[in-house]
Amino acid sequence: MKALQIGAGLVGRIIAADLSRDFETTVVDFDPKNLEEARKLAPKARVVQGSCTDEAVLAPLLEEADVVTAGVPGRLGYGLMERVIRAGKSYSDISFMAEDFEALDGLARESGCAVVPDMGVAPGMSNFLVGRGAALLDEVEEAVIYVGGIPERKVPPFNYQVTWSPEDVIEEYTRPARCVRDGAVREVEAMGELNQREFPRVGVLETFITDGLRSLVKNVKARTMEERTLRWPGHVEQIRLLRDMGLFDTEPRNLGGASVVPRKVACDLLFPLWKMDPDAGDRDLTVMQVEVTGFKGRDRITHRWDLFDRYDEATGMYSMGRCTGSSCAIFARALAQGRISRPGVHAPEVLAGDDALYDFVLGQQSARGLRYVESTRVVRDVR
Repeated sequence: MKALQIGAGLVGRIIAADLSRDFETTVVDFDPKNLEEARKLAPKARVVQGSCTDEAVLAPLLEEADVVTAGVPGRLGYGLMERVIRAGKSYSDISFMAEDFEALDGLARESGCAVVPDMGVAPGMSNFLVGRGAALLDEVEEAVIYVGGIPERKVPPFNYQVTWSPEDVIEEYTRPARCVRDGAVREVEAMGELNQREFPRVGVLETFITDGLRSLVKNVKARTMEERTLRWPGHVEQIRLLRDMGLFDTEPRNLGGASVVPRKVACDLLFPLWKMDPDAGDRDLTVMQVEVTGFKGRDRITHRWDLFDRYDEATGMYSMGRCTGSSCAIFARALAQGRISRPGVHAPEVLAGDDALYDFVLGQQSARGLRYVESTRVVRDVR
């Protein structure tokens, strides 16, 4: 079978490497440097230079593909998804678009293809596991996602390093966050409700609300639901200071006699401090814990999944990129094998009630060394 991966960035090349194990894989990207890095990870893959918006490049590649995956900037995600659907191709995507991807559900059903959007680690596996917990319960009281990519060692003064765009990180720190309170969707301040929590194999981390629930607010009914980002203690205090100083503002201001966009200046200053250097011994960790609590009959039950992953020494892959890319590739396989066959756009959480698919996904994750440790706590006859 043939797979097409659109985008060869940090995560896109990982998706391509995973798929190229058992698919004839083509990778397309406009940047030759990205394609060169993709060749290193996926030497068997064919690389094509071109833009995802170039119809002359994309059309013949889509025509020959059995399944398509993509990791492009969010601003391009919706348009690309629509293009792939019109080509009638099954699609697994991590683009994190701002638009409502479920608006393309009707078109996908008409085209006869199945699409799984937001299919990384978070969003992605986080949604899938919340959906799984909800499917195992009669009624959901609370669903909480704790997730973060952090450096293995604390790096003062921010105790943080980043493996993707610092602008995207800052966006997470400034965009108001949606959560669910008393069954209704609410909006709270980014980095709000700061607290600390202990996690297996890591220890105490600080947690704060961010806008990562995405389609979960529509597709899972719960009294309380939220996503919380994880950082080493002390990070949020530093970031709040910069934010309150106006350094994350996006409107031009006159500073030091020049008109500048404060956020761009902040990125230029922060990136050298946050940049991870594996050659210097820097390593990243991915930590995720998903808890879904509710009722099954008279019993109050909590389903929990814990993930701990570290930088891959054998391949040099960053942990967050590997967790994200592997998840997208696993769902592409599920699409190609007909495990997800009903046409339409399917948010990850709506697929999680399928026992066979759940076992396949968790088994595939484990085969890649990504172990989602599941545990259940039951309190009998509560009501």
